[in-house]
Amino acid sequence: MTRVLVLAFAMMLASCSTEGGPTVIDGSNQEAFDRTFSAAKADLGPKDRVKVEAALAEYRARVFAKADNRSEFRRMFREGLDGLTTPAIAAQFDKDTQRIGGEAADAIFNAKRALKGS
Repeated sequence: MTRVLVLAFAMMLASCSTEGGPTVIDGSNQEAFDRTFSAAKADLGPKDRVKVEAALAEYRARVFAKADNRSEFRRMFREGLDGLTTPAIAAQFDKDTQRIGGEAADAIFNAKRALKGS
């Protein structure tokens, strides 16, 4: 019985560990944001990278529309991503594209390619 309790306790502690999991974006200040945002994007594979970049482009546009100046935009963008992970952003993108339909998502990707000139 003691072994079972020790094993259960060890598993509980292991599940609390953040090491090895996706990087959580820290939006508490600009320095922490820059560091964790870069690390979070490095966690991505090629497929999720495209999703996250598309989601972030849409989010930047929404924040830009609300902000009155550059510093407010940076603060709002940073604070809005605080506590998120890039897998969570990719998952939300999947939900959003399912909701609006594949054709709208294709239009976004086509527009993005056109803006990049490819």
